[in-house]
Amino acid sequence: MQKFESAAHASLSSLCESEELLAVLHPYAFIQGIVFAVAAAPEIPMPEKWLPWAIKTSHQLTSTEQADNLTDILMKTLQIQLKDMSEEKIQLPQGITFNQEGKEQSSVAVWCQGMLFGHSQLESVWQDAWNKMQVSEMTQMQQLQKDLSHCLYMFSTFADIPLAVKQAESRGNDQLLNILPKIFLSFPQTLKTYVGLSGRLVDYLPNQFETFEQK
Repeated sequence: MQKFESAAHASLSSLCESEELLAVLHPYAFIQGIVFAVAAAPEIPMPEKWLPWAIKTSHQLTSTEQADNLTDILMKTLQIQLKDMSEEKIQLPQGITFNQEGKEQSSVAVWCQGMLFGHSQLESVWQDAWNKMQVSEMTQMQQLQKDLSHCLYMFSTFADIPLAVKQAESRGNDQLLNILPKIFLSFPQTLKTYVGLSGRLVDYLPNQFETFEQK
């Protein structure tokens, strides 16, 4: 039986796998990736903006009770993520890891897909912070942007491994698949770098970090 770090995580997983909402909600790992992207954004979006991202585009919830329950669970999950980040506990959720065995994509691939989806939805927030930083710290900004590109490249690689391998082979690198386990060892540092970048940029935007923290 899978262990979870909190009751909110367990409840979210149950919702995602329930017969009632299996076709409506994105997978658990995907939603956890979204939550990470939201929590790590230089400016945290309001709930009404990001909560709908958990629902697949062509579907909708069928009752107010469903919506209220999902909202409560997602907000609690975000609060836990923010608390962990504030305490520098920056890691993948329990049970989400890289696995090359079997035909199914590993849970970290689904997490990365959700994280990249969340980041893409928040690109304007990141860009706004870059624009404000550019005025005073051009050299430093360029280095931080390189670091962000490296993070997104890592997430993209594990989000779609077959595509990453194909692209690597087209560049003459036929060893990517074999060294992925070794590359994954640096994944925790990539998470910390991504969150750290947001922390550097947050000075250039109104800081809403405390707004959603659990009191």
